[in-house]
Amino acid sequence: MSKKSSNNSLPNILMISSERYPHHDTNTQQVIKNATAMSEVGVPLELIIPVQKRNFFDWTYDLPEAVYKYYNVSKSLKISPLKNIVPASDLRLEKFFHSFVATIYAVLFRRNDIVYTRNKLAAFLCILLGKKFIFETYRRLGDDSPKTMKWFSKRAHKDSFVGMVLHSHVSKNSMLKAGIPEEKLLVLHNGFDESDMQPRLTQLEARQKLGLDPESKYIVYTGNMQENKCIESLIDIAESVPDAQFLLVGGREEDINRLKAYAKSKELKNVILPGRVPIAMVSTYLFAGDLLIIPPVSAPLEKFGRTVLPFKIFPYLAAGRVIIAPNLADMKELLVHEKNAILVEPDNPSQNAEAIRDTLSDPIFCKKIGEESRETSMSLTWKARGLKFKKWFEGLDL
Repeated sequence: MSKKSSNNSLPNILMISSERYPHHDTNTQQVIKNATAMSEVGVPLELIIPVQKRNFFDWTYDLPEAVYKYYNVSKSLKISPLKNIVPASDLRLEKFFHSFVATIYAVLFRRNDIVYTRNKLAAFLCILLGKKFIFETYRRLGDDSPKTMKWFSKRAHKDSFVGMVLHSHVSKNSMLKAGIPEEKLLVLHNGFDESDMQPRLTQLEARQKLGLDPESKYIVYTGNMQENKCIESLIDIAESVPDAQFLLVGGREEDINRLKAYAKSKELKNVILPGRVPIAMVSTYLFAGDLLIIPPVSAPLEKFGRTVLPFKIFPYLAAGRVIIAPNLADMKELLVHEKNAILVEPDNPSQNAEAIRDTLSDPIFCKKIGEESRETSMSLTWKARGLKFKKWFEGLDL
């Protein structure tokens, strides 16, 4: 793509998200943190989100204020709630209706703005209507939806398709395989928010705050616990590491009940499921851990395709603890075995358990790995991501 002239003014970005806000889903946090960082570094941006059913008729409800508070972000981000005939709810009908209405609004009334979205329908409408847009995804769509991406690749050379922001090189390689022009692909790893890591606690301080045993060994997982996340694999490992406590934080009630039943079937006493906690509390659990774990299985990436370089890896790194993760292509973009993490064989619980026992037995080694993890995180803030996007955006011929 050709460079801009000396005119440094940037076109406005109209970010369309069809998620429910505020909400515990990880992708909502990614959208808000990303959009806020972009705004803070000087990218002109407005986020259009749907109104949830429970607040649809409450005219006193301040949705932007609720979002700022829930996600612990500044008010630099302009948020515009959009009320249409179908509010956001657990039925997820807003995935279609909000994306449709917001995109048509952008086409008719915001002709000079560039649409930025993670929603495939919004991107599809932009292609059909000739609206300039940027599409963001973590998915390997070239592998997951080859027919759709083949259709898209034939239209990817058009000026209306500004580019695609991808969360990993694994995702980028999938898009290249689908035939998307490389010059329109931008890899931006996600990041962490330092304000979410405050106050920075010592391991002892974090355990005191949570009422945990200061002498025990804790292996911590935080995040979603749906079946496609394969959290049962952590319980399988816990069976072979009885001297450590597996602290699995997060999950819906039905997921927690499923995992409690699985642990009970194995008669395990070292699996703790405290449930979902506020974003501001997650770091306390991370600081309390000896090891932070990502389920060492291949299915989330290779079978389900719903987890590619998971969002949790960034606060894990920022916590400065040893990370246990599967030795897979996406993980290896940021994690180096025995430098800032321990990469283990996917789908091998006995080897995973052995690696955990060996790591826990060497506190000096753990300290060294933890320091390297923290060092790696320094370049992975949301602000750093926003600045990289801005530099790319400034170089486009729009």
